[in-house]
Amino acid sequence: MVSPIIALMVQSPFEIPTYGPWMDLAGLMLNVLLALVIRGYLMLVLLGFMIYVTGLSDGLGKTLVIMGVAIYILGPYVLDTFAGIIGTEPINLDRATSAWLSLIGMTDAELVFLLVTIGDIVAAVCILSGAIMYFTPLSGDLKGRGQSLIVRALLFAPILAFFHIAPWI
Repeated sequence: MVSPIIALMVQSPFEIPTYGPWMDLAGLMLNVLLALVIRGYLMLVLLGFMIYVTGLSDGLGKTLVIMGVAIYILGPYVLDTFAGIIGTEPINLDRATSAWLSLIGMTDAELVFLLVTIGDIVAAVCILSGAIMYFTPLSGDLKGRGQSLIVRALLFAPILAFFHIAPWI
């Protein structure tokens, strides 16, 4: 349902022509975005945690996690509003799933499994490199950095464990 304020802002005294191929493309994009809203928020959250664990960019990691949560909460309402404004056919889960498979080429479970596997590798490398830096007696800075990497990886471990157990729950 389109809000009245947005409907008033979109009104135009001129007739806006609608072209078939553009409307089909817009519908496909909205369906892919719905699939991303439904499934992709987990991927953004996992990617954000992986970036945060490495310590490369804390701000980017936190931003990706916040974006994932915001997309999950606000995404369906925004997409429904856009579909109403554009005038395409209503988006639904079946079309979103088929658009996701045609564009990405793998199911969401496969993509999450791939990200969890990469997350396991990142956590293991962070623990190993953190331990090496922690036990290096050359510099106190390396000790602090190593301790930070180990703690971040250990905080990431329960999240990975949840995603390993989630398919059987």
